[in-house]
Amino acid sequence: MKNIFHIANGDFLAEDLRKTSIKGEIIVCREALVYGDLKADSLEAFWKIRAKSISEDYKVSKESYYQKSVSEFEKILNIPEGSEVNLWFEDDLFCQVNLWFCISLLSKINDLKIYRVFPTTNAESHWKGFSNSDNPLEESLKFKVLFNENDIKLALNLLNAYQNNDIRSLQQLSKNQSGCFHHLSEIIDAYINIKPEVFIRKQIENGLRDFDSVFKKFQEELGIFGFGDLQVKKFYEKVLNEK
Repeated sequence: MKNIFHIANGDFLAEDLRKTSIKGEIIVCREALVYGDLKADSLEAFWKIRAKSISEDYKVSKESYYQKSVSEFEKILNIPEGSEVNLWFEDDLFCQVNLWFCISLLSKINDLKIYRVFPTTNAESHWKGFSNSDNPLEESLKFKVLFNENDIKLALNLLNAYQNNDIRSLQQLSKNQSGCFHHLSEIIDAYINIKPEVFIRKQIENGLRDFDSVFKKFQEELGIFGFGDLQVKKFYEKVLNEK
């Protein structure tokens, strides 16, 4: 029987998957690669850079990063050849960068069947992803989309361009049409042209002083970034410290 793996972007989604009838091993992508240093010459160097970045940004120990995050990525690297892998990621920028990285790890393994699983949402709630899905997760799995070689190559090129902040390449790559990647041009355009701290500064200037109000406004208008409260709070505190 074929080995089946599900890679979920975050613990909340992983926990929801565990409550379903869906079969297979669940691996959690616990990262925020949308932010911080991503350039390294090897995976070992990459882990060290990310451990430093995460410990500084989120006040957790480097040891905790290795225990909670690197250990899950190592599970990805140890997926047996010939397995089926389902990638449960949303379309926002936060999820996409994590997705590209997971694909880069999977690309090192031969003979995998890799699928993208999308949330079933309407246009108004699209950026809220699986948490606001119109149907059970079992339904989303029925409509999974198989990655072909061009899709995987696109993911690797997107990750490389993002790591190097190569704006021109990102713009060119975002024009590619792929059944495995939706809204690429929109998220790349947001990454290039919308500055979260500028948006937050404007909200504060308009009278939204407390963080909860600013965060709610951010989610309503800039859900395309996929930032949680920890990411938005970093920008919020940065803006406050400017005054």
